[in-house]
Amino acid sequence: MTKKNRIARIRTLYAIMIGITALCVGLFFLNVVSAADPIGLPAIGDNSHEYGVIITDLGSGPALYQQQHPVSGMADGLEATATISRFDVNITAAEQQQLHPAKTTWCMVLQIATVLAGIAMTVLVLIALISFYCNVRRGRVFPRRNITWLTWIGALMIVMSLCIDISTYIERSLAVQLLQGSDWQPKPAVSIHTTRIFFGLTLIFMAEIFKIGRDMQEEQELTI
Repeated sequence: MTKKNRIARIRTLYAIMIGITALCVGLFFLNVVSAADPIGLPAIGDNSHEYGVIITDLGSGPALYQQQHPVSGMADGLEATATISRFDVNITAAEQQQLHPAKTTWCMVLQIATVLAGIAMTVLVLIALISFYCNVRRGRVFPRRNITWLTWIGALMIVMSLCIDISTYIERSLAVQLLQGSDWQPKPAVSIHTTRIFFGLTLIFMAEIFKIGRDMQEEQELTI
C-alpha cells in the first residue's frame, strides 16, 4: 500500500468517525439514547405464585404522567404532589405460559451473552495490557497481536451494548402486553446506548490506524 493510499484510508476512517459522532449527538437530542444500564430480568416467586418477572425502568403511559399524585406524610402546613416518569413492576402468574416464556427466555439468553461478552472483554484488556508492557520492554510498541486484541475488544463492546438494547426492548414490549388495559400501561420507548457503541467503534478505528502505522514502520525498517 502506497503512502498516498494510506493517507486516503486514514481520511476515510476520520470521516466515518465524524459521521458516527454526529449520529450519536443527533440521537441524544432526539432522546433516543439511554445513559443508564437496565437491570436484568430475574425470575421471582412467592407462596401463591410459581412464576414471575421483574421489569424495570419503564416509561410512564399517559394515564400516569399526565396526573399529579399527592405526597403523604408531609409536615403540618406543607403539601406536595408528584408525577411519575418511570416505574418498575413485579408481575406474577400461576402459569408460565401467561408470562410469554419465549420472550423471557430470549431476555435471559441476551443477558447471559452480555455477561460473557463483558468477561471476554475484561480478559482481553488484561492480556493486552500485560502484552503491551512486555513489548515496550523489548522495544516494540504496537505488535500485530495487540492490534488484533484491540479490534476484538471494540467488537465485544459493541456486541455487549446491542445485547443490552435488544433485551431491554423485549422487556418493554413484554410489559406493554402484560399491562394492557391497566392504568400502568407503559409508554413504549427505544433506548440505544450510543456511548458504548461509540467507544467500541473508536477502538476499532484506532486499531486500523495503528495497523497502518505498523505497516509503515515495517516498510521503513526494510528500506533501511
